[in-house]
Amino acid sequence: MIAHDVQDLLDSLAMAVGRGMAVDDPEGRVVAHSVHHGEVDQVRAQAILSRSVPAEVEVWQEAHGVATTREPVRIPANPALGMAARLCVPLLHRGRRVGSLWIIEGGGPLSSEEEARTVRDAAAIAALLDGGGSSHTLRRLLNGEITVRRAAGILGEGPLRVLAVRVPAGRGDAVRGDGPRGDAVRGDGSRGDAVRGDLVRGDGPRGDAVRDDGAGGDAVPGDGSRGGAVPGEPGGLAGAVGDELSRMRRPPAFAVVDRHAVLLLNGGEDASALGESLAARAGGLVGVSAVHPGLGSLRQAYGEAVAAARAAAAEPALGPVARWPELGVYRLLADPTAYSLGSLREHPALAVTLETYLDHGGDAQETARLLHLHRTSLYYRLARIEELTGRSLKDGTQRLELHLALKLARWNAV
Repeated sequence: MIAHDVQDLLDSLAMAVGRGMAVDDPEGRVVAHSVHHGEVDQVRAQAILSRSVPAEVEVWQEAHGVATTREPVRIPANPALGMAARLCVPLLHRGRRVGSLWIIEGGGPLSSEEEARTVRDAAAIAALLDGGGSSHTLRRLLNGEITVRRAAGILGEGPLRVLAVRVPAGRGDAVRGDGPRGDAVRGDGSRGDAVRGDLVRGDGPRGDAVRDDGAGGDAVPGDGSRGGAVPGEPGGLAGAVGDELSRMRRPPAFAVVDRHAVLLLNGGEDASALGESLAARAGGLVGVSAVHPGLGSLRQAYGEAVAAARAAAAEPALGPVARWPELGVYRLLADPTAYSLGSLREHPALAVTLETYLDHGGDAQETARLLHLHRTSLYYRLARIEELTGRSLKDGTQRLELHLALKLARWNAV
């Protein structure tokens, strides 16, 4: 089954240039077609109905080099076949032809700008087609529609990270931000809810944890609209990511899910370098999960990556590539169970000292008085706390993280 992202890109491109389009596989079978824009000729109508191209049309096309071309080629009209003029753009990925993109040009050829846009989006479509099975499998696994065991045969096994590219705030109206929301991340940068802790932990209900349409629980909404499109311009997010991945020798699986381009990194990819490249190319913000042992924790890794991308939007100092293990207090906001105070739990006296110190705004004199400690003893305890937690009490954000973790520990205990 073709990945939904291919249809998103095709529809967006067709709308942008105002032409009818279709994608064929290498055997000439129609695998996707746009909604109608501009002229619809007899050949196109028949191909859509039968999902195939008539033999006489194939002969006409091949006579103009369609089967072997590595560059866009124009096919003149053939009134006897009921066929308008067309532009054929070969879909090439990693040197391999994975299909053809057809654009009806009965009303005249595309402009140079439109043709350049078409060639660029064709590269992204080719990348998606070549990895369509893995893209669709990734989406289905995130939605809980297939088992880990079944997905492993396509996506691979072993340690993984998830990388999420987020649509920048203020540009989400182009990515279907019209539905009511209570989940993940709104396209306009606001939230109906935090990145829920049950999503980050991977224990939430599957029906609404990972959504693709911005409003419902199904991967594709029943109204026929698509959830995985564009920051800035139609097709921009998927197109930018697909274009970047097409440069890689072994690109990872990716799908557009709930306004994020989600990449599964389990092939030794450099997450930081890839994140920087994608942030620059897509003009977005990137979140990277912690390392997880395998596909069984994919949903948790997805939640971490989405939360990290949101944190990068909330705190520019974290971006443009934010990593879940380094989010500090934002990790606790996304998942109140994310920081357990570590070995500080084994030292109740130190925990009390830290909480008293933070409750009183870092006033050492008042803390020492309340705990009946000599100032030297207090400073020793504070140094020990820094050593055990790996946090600096001179850093305001790290103090906030510790303070919130202490209060959450109280909250979670009752």
